[in-house]
Amino acid sequence: MTLPLDSGDRKILLLSAGLLFFLTVVAFLAPGQNSDSSRDFPSSYSTGRDGAKAAYTLLGEMGYRLERWTRPPGDLPAGDTMLIISGPLLSASSEEQMQLTQFVRRGGRLLLTGALSDAMIGAKGVQPTPIIYDDEQTFKAEAPAPLTRHAPEISMESSVRWVHLRNGGQRYYGDKDGATVIRFPLGKGEVIWWAGDTPLTNFGITHASNLALFLNSMGPPGQGRVLWDEYFHGVRQGLWHYLAHSPVPWAALQLLLLMTFILATYARRSGPIRPIIRESRLSPLEFVATLGALYEKSGEAVGALEIAFSHFKFLLSRRLGVPPAAATTELIQRVEERSHGAIPEFAATIREIDAALKLHTVPESRALAWIRDLHTFAVRLGLEKGLGGGGVFSTG
Repeated sequence: MTLPLDSGDRKILLLSAGLLFFLTVVAFLAPGQNSDSSRDFPSSYSTGRDGAKAAYTLLGEMGYRLERWTRPPGDLPAGDTMLIISGPLLSASSEEQMQLTQFVRRGGRLLLTGALSDAMIGAKGVQPTPIIYDDEQTFKAEAPAPLTRHAPEISMESSVRWVHLRNGGQRYYGDKDGATVIRFPLGKGEVIWWAGDTPLTNFGITHASNLALFLNSMGPPGQGRVLWDEYFHGVRQGLWHYLAHSPVPWAALQLLLLMTFILATYARRSGPIRPIIRESRLSPLEFVATLGALYEKSGEAVGALEIAFSHFKFLLSRRLGVPPAAATTELIQRVEERSHGAIPEFAATIREIDAALKLHTVPESRALAWIRDLHTFAVRLGLEKGLGGGGVFSTG
């Protein structure tokens, strides 16, 4: 059996369905847009093609003392620590550049990847290639070294090269346009630079000898801390800040709206039922005012007096127990007998009203005065319920 829906419930259901459809479409579109913007964004949180969660998880499983770094470079610890800044999205300020340089000079190790990463320490020497390469390229090891151990060949997607090596710098992979992997000392520490992020991305870590290059750059596990930087990816408030830029808030908003509409609909259907109060259009005062206005407009003072006098005679005859058609003189006589002359002006007023109605000429002011007199007589005689009880009539 289907339950009937009123117009209010139908509107709520249609509105909730429309909002749910809209938010669903936006939620489906949001991941697609984010996937496009995730190019060259090797975040340790991302499981996408260009993310780096696989490399991050692998280091943890191999025993490295690994953690994500979301604080400023000024908080970096001194000592044997490897900091990975892969494909930074945000540039470093002059103060942050100085802090990163001091971190390396105090003995830290720094892995930089990507076209803009050299600027993180204020270094210069990276230039674009004459030809823009959209696909991965293969680069062979140029010298035997710990960095090239078990990595005779790597693949990388990049259109920049390090051209001018620093003092003490060593080139390990590259081509005629310049180096794609270099290493140079800086104070007590060292900097390793890759031209691209491919060797540590989820898609590229298994290509050629990329995994070996990645592990060689990290060094043996257990010797120091490894910090994977997310600060320069914009994650500066922990995991919740990262999730705030994902479709998760949209899903939470959909659930919240759905629960709100469910509660609103339940409250509407299950709340107390109160009848709608409609003001009556038959108010006695409104009727009296309308009738008085009609008499005033037509100038029928006689008619108003005649209605009031007829009603008074009807009530009086019923009270005295005489026929309604009894003569006015008889009514006056009966009232004087039963009231023992308590209302001396009664007889004269009733005779004047009766005579005036027979002549059909009554001034408006006089008619109003007589109607008031009739009301006063009705109160004193107790003709109407609630206007004085038995009045001056005796009970006998």
